[in-house]
Amino acid sequence: MKLIIYSMIFLGLGIGFSSCKKKVKEEEVPFIKIYDDQNGNKHFHPLSMTTSAANDGYLVMSAYDGWRIHLMKVDAKGEFVWNYELPENYVNAVPSLIKSNGVNYLVCMDAVGLFTYVLKIDENTQSTTEVAAFTDILYPTYAYNSGQNIYIQNYNRLSMQTGIHQLTLDLSSIVQSADLDIFTDVEDRIVDHITFNGKRMPFFVSSTPENNYIVMNGFYNYSFSLIFLDQNLNFAGVYNGAGFNGGLAAISPSGGNQFSLARFSYDNIYYNANAALNPATIDITESISAQGHSELDAQKPVLIKELSIGGTSYKAFLSSTRSNQLLLSLYDKSSGALAGKKYLGKNIPVTACDFIQTEAGELNILIQAKIMGSFDRIALMKLSKDQLEEIPE
Repeated sequence: MKLIIYSMIFLGLGIGFSSCKKKVKEEEVPFIKIYDDQNGNKHFHPLSMTTSAANDGYLVMSAYDGWRIHLMKVDAKGEFVWNYELPENYVNAVPSLIKSNGVNYLVCMDAVGLFTYVLKIDENTQSTTEVAAFTDILYPTYAYNSGQNIYIQNYNRLSMQTGIHQLTLDLSSIVQSADLDIFTDVEDRIVDHITFNGKRMPFFVSSTPENNYIVMNGFYNYSFSLIFLDQNLNFAGVYNGAGFNGGLAAISPSGGNQFSLARFSYDNIYYNANAALNPATIDITESISAQGHSELDAQKPVLIKELSIGGTSYKAFLSSTRSNQLLLSLYDKSSGALAGKKYLGKNIPVTACDFIQTEAGELNILIQAKIMGSFDRIALMKLSKDQLEEIPE
């Protein structure tokens, strides 16, 4: 398959150029690059992006035609470099690329056995190499590198449990594991999730800055729950969701039991940029105070990351609206007060998938773009450093 850039400069992004007082340089114009599939009508679902091993661009991982896996490399300017479709036995890439010791890895599943593979991405040969196969880890759902430890989350269809597994830094073997009882069969929900035939569940694993707790979103106790574990993977506390219709959509630990989070309840999304949570409690997510945002699409991802803009740290919330735009909201990291927001996109439907800030202070946003109303494509949107600095009020 050959990918080409379908559209280079896209001026209708809702950035508000007319309001800028200074003349915008051509290279600062925000753009969207859409990478088109010439050889068929594949539907792409971008999952995540990371810097390349050589730091000369970015790797983008996507799902296509359900659970198949696609890798693409672009250079620092977003120009297409190469792409690679993984063999058919490798499916269901978890929505997070892992970088360890300067090497990029992906975690996925065997199409028949449903067990977990760890694959090393080789940018020189434009391929992957199998590092490990964990036959006891069924249905992988997320992977995370805390900087000290690497974790894989999964669903065990045989025991009806959510599993969490700490790996060595080369991702080749398991250090310790823990299992949490769900008490009910959620395999149908998992299958809908991994094949993109139903609701995508916001699985994630993170850790507090002090590294005293693992923070995990997954199935537990008849619900979709926010779970806290200690460093030995012992259960510490939980905020249970409203069955499977409510729970956390995204979370970013800030330290000192403070968290920036988004939660969902049926078809609504709620934000709290500075929530105080007790990792040792047993509570419900509906009890977490948060402000509703009825314009947001609860069926699409919410992303929360820390950005540095003009020397100030912000918690950035990126989400998709019901009108098929993106909403980038910046909150003061200390107070949680809204500092500014920006709507992006208006000419074609776009969905937020991931974002990363460059060393130059720019923002690369990985999105899914729907072309001509039916073709789902990988796309990259870029905001310059100056445009980011105009968002805080």
